[in-house]
Amino acid sequence: MSRSTAPYVPGIPAEHQPATGSAPGWPLVLYFHHVHPDVRHYTALTPREFEQGLARVLEDFAPYDPSALTAGPAPLRPDRPTVLVTFDDGYRDNVVYAAPILDRLGVRAVFFVCTGLLGHRSEQPRQDQLSHDECDRLAAAGHLIGAHTRTHPHLDRSPEHLVREETLGSVSDVAARYGPGPARLFAYPYGGIPDPPAPLAADALAFGTVRSAAAPWTAAPHAIRRTYLPSGTVEVWDGLVDHWREGWTGVPTAPPSDSARPEGGTP
Repeated sequence: MSRSTAPYVPGIPAEHQPATGSAPGWPLVLYFHHVHPDVRHYTALTPREFEQGLARVLEDFAPYDPSALTAGPAPLRPDRPTVLVTFDDGYRDNVVYAAPILDRLGVRAVFFVCTGLLGHRSEQPRQDQLSHDECDRLAAAGHLIGAHTRTHPHLDRSPEHLVREETLGSVSDVAARYGPGPARLFAYPYGGIPDPPAPLAADALAFGTVRSAAAPWTAAPHAIRRTYLPSGTVEVWDGLVDHWREGWTGVPTAPPSDSARPEGGTP
């Protein structure tokens, strides 16, 4: 396979660039927040963009079945390039717009929800949350509901007692409704991993964002890297997917050259 240059997305700080995917041989994990016609956010896509982008990813990566994550010691490492799709925060547009697209494309996802915010309704999409019944519908369709704290604090800026309450509280809420398997899955709000670490079970899988390194899941099960299809940059998605696929094979890639950076871009 040819050696490619890592795509550089203008306007995104270097530490938030999405080009690094997963550790070689491990599932690519994508995270989204909104799929909505009117929301503007770095991981928010319109329904048309979401279907276009996910279909492009699926040309190179098979869907990863999230139920494999709930089986304890079952092997996690696939024998081909796969992608795990995740959503954060539990917004209602996930069930209105994203779920039908996932169904058409044959993808099952993990929805990391803030359990203390479920049921909150608002005319503002950024404050309109899934209900418990809507989460149940997603679970019945084969998706997983995972924990994302109760109220979405910055765990890496919170006192230790609050980290414990928010983490264990949301995990307990998920376990009570969906069982111990889904409760093994946790995602850090804002990708911020606290120090000392959150009090997660030894067999838990915890997901960060692009702030986490691309390490094998066995080496860093509580800091799994996720990346994203950046909003408003459809023209770079082909290059990103190609780069992620090369990363899965372990083929080294060249860093962005100065000529590849836009003038005035983040170094």
